[in-house]
Amino acid sequence: MLINWFRDQDHLVYINGETQLAQLEKTLRFPGLQEAAEALRDNPNPEGYTIKGPKRTCGRLFVPDLTFGKHIEMGENVFFYMGEMAECYVIYWPGKPVTEVHHGEM
Repeated sequence: MLINWFRDQDHLVYINGETQLAQLEKTLRFPGLQEAAEALRDNPNPEGYTIKGPKRTCGRLFVPDLTFGKHIEMGENVFFYMGEMAECYVIYWPGKPVTEVHHGEM
C-alpha cells in the first residue's frame, strides 16, 4: 500500500458509518465488516484488521494516519481497502474521528 494512492480522491468513496455501513457490508458481501470497522474505531491500532470476503477475497480495515505515520485528508477515519483495482471506502462517523488530526508528521 502506497500513501499516494490514498491521496488521490478518484480512488475514494465516502461512507457514513452510522447510516450506510450495514448496507455496504451486504453489497460487498463482507460479513462482519460493520462489526470490525466499529471495533477498529473504538480501539485504533496501526496494523488494522484483515477480513475475509466471498470467493477467496479479503479486505483491509486500517486508519491511514496511524498506519503511515502521516496525516492525509480524512486519514483520521477508518479506510476499507480491497486492492488498487477497487475503490477504497472511507468510513466516517460524523463528529467522531478515530484519531485526532495531526498536520504534518505524527
